[in-house]
Amino acid sequence: MAIMPSMRHRSRAAIALPVLALSAALALSGCSSGGVQRELPGAAQSSSSTGADGTDFSVTSRNVDLKIIKAAVHLGASGGAQLEMGVTNAGPVTEHLAVVAVEGKRATLQGAPATNPLSVAGVLIASGSTASFGAANGPRVVLTNGAALKVGGTVPVMLQFGVAGMVRIDVPVLAD
Repeated sequence: MAIMPSMRHRSRAAIALPVLALSAALALSGCSSGGVQRELPGAAQSSSSTGADGTDFSVTSRNVDLKIIKAAVHLGASGGAQLEMGVTNAGPVTEHLAVVAVEGKRATLQGAPATNPLSVAGVLIASGSTASFGAANGPRVVLTNGAALKVGGTVPVMLQFGVAGMVRIDVPVLAD
């Protein structure tokens, strides 16, 4: 019977050691992230306003200072549509626009190789820069459901950013 407590002690030690090592590794990886940490989603502060020429939105939290300027869906005469907007990243870290959906339909992202390239992470928006989506030589958000949209209304838009997270805004639909 004296052997059993010894084996029980060894099995507890065999479990405790890896758990302790994992805890230490997680703690150290959080401390060595170069000061860049994500805040809880509920801790961000945001503001939004919609005018005739587009929707403005801003969100700030730790490591996030993002402004979306004049976001609007523009319908072309041929039935094509794109989301046009300026996205300013005044935060300390590089941001990526990974996914865009308009009225629940996923849009196609196109990068601008010189300034806002497209990668598997999305369209790059460097710290301290502005991406002008829809501008000449800028990145683009091409809608797949443009024919179903009507000028004069608003549509829900979902933007998924790598650091800032998900942004939901309503934007006006305008004719080009």
